[in-house]
Amino acid sequence: MTEIKQDFENIKFEQPVYQLVGEKNKQLNVVPFVPTSLLEQLLDQVTIEDVQKHIDTVFSAAYFKMLVVGNFEPAEAVDAAQQVNQMLKSQPLPAHSHVPSRMVNIEPGHYIYQHMGEDPNMLNNAVVATFYCGMVTNPTDRTTMALLSQIAKDQFFDQLRTKEQLGYNVGASTNSFSSGKLTLDMMVQGESNPTYLLQRIDSFIHGFRQTLVEFDTVKFDALVESIVGKANEQLTSVDTEASRMWTPIEEATYDFAQLADEVESLQKVRLDDVLDMWDRYINPETAVAYTRVDSQLWAAKASYPSATNMTTWPESILALAGCLESETHMPVDLSDLSHFINTAFMQTSADALASLARQYPVANSTQVLDETASGWSKIKKALDMAMNPHNQPVVQDSNTNFAYIGMHQTVEGKWVITDVDKFKATQALHGLAVPVIKLIPNTLTK
Repeated sequence: MTEIKQDFENIKFEQPVYQLVGEKNKQLNVVPFVPTSLLEQLLDQVTIEDVQKHIDTVFSAAYFKMLVVGNFEPAEAVDAAQQVNQMLKSQPLPAHSHVPSRMVNIEPGHYIYQHMGEDPNMLNNAVVATFYCGMVTNPTDRTTMALLSQIAKDQFFDQLRTKEQLGYNVGASTNSFSSGKLTLDMMVQGESNPTYLLQRIDSFIHGFRQTLVEFDTVKFDALVESIVGKANEQLTSVDTEASRMWTPIEEATYDFAQLADEVESLQKVRLDDVLDMWDRYINPETAVAYTRVDSQLWAAKASYPSATNMTTWPESILALAGCLESETHMPVDLSDLSHFINTAFMQTSADALASLARQYPVANSTQVLDETASGWSKIKKALDMAMNPHNQPVVQDSNTNFAYIGMHQTVEGKWVITDVDKFKATQALHGLAVPVIKLIPNTLTK
């Protein structure tokens, strides 16, 4: 029992970005889902008698999948499965007890999904901007997204990690479940406040389309060849082969030709197709059904924004205030800061920067901020974003008024998810995965 409690406790102390892409992501996107916090609460109610009863009855009714790998005839594989079933002496699991996972079909809109960290010693915040794109069942969508992710992740890392030094955990990747939509996840973990981190992701998105337009076609062809070559690599072990076969079994698609279909699709994808996917799903200015969730995990000691502040002040003001408070250790009055930004439009960028430095000097110093001070580049970028709101992405509002379940909207029109279970209850679910081949032939079971 102690070890199980420790395992649950360790989840709370994972790196913030891993919490977001792991349990928090599943809690939002998967039905059914039981969070670790609930399991931890129920654990204290479990007795040794409960454990013994579970051991005695766990295989009384069962639904299991089995993969037989090796030099076996089909009939021998079926016989092995039947032997396992006879050993377990299990009755078929009732349909109502076997509930496959399904993915939430989040309706178009821009959402914020916030969490507070539980580790008092963790100073880092983390964000994951998730864009819902094409369907996981479509080979063309999968391969196009793979190419887009590969191009984006190198540029994303170079800009936000190498140049802006926002943190060590910086990346972009695709994600999916057995059914539903593909996602492109852009993630950053660092000491900057999450609002500022997301503003920097927005800045990257604002300029990335041009990167795709100018992307070298020779490099693109080489990237395709590289991915095709890796997919066609000879399997080196039975374990590797079993792992590749098990994925479609576990996902209940039984699509063992998926890799071959993807290779065929890859050879047909062109750079224009990648640009089209960007415009259809990720570019907020062109995506018709733009669907995005900004997951945030704030450090336990961070200044967490209140609902009032989020519904009153633009994100650019909140991001700048967070940077100033972090670097100067001075409280920032949002009303005063907003007034400063409104008057700064009459100044040049350099003059506005100098005025801000005089108003918010470095803590414990008689000198004003200069460009050698820690965090100055962040404050400079945050000020520029606050003074140039036209660079902010267009927010496409959802068709649903979520206020009736306690959610609220930011100044920009983004819905803040305050109760994830209530939010999921308002959303439709994607259908279950559909098998693409017939399962075990009846002739082998007679």
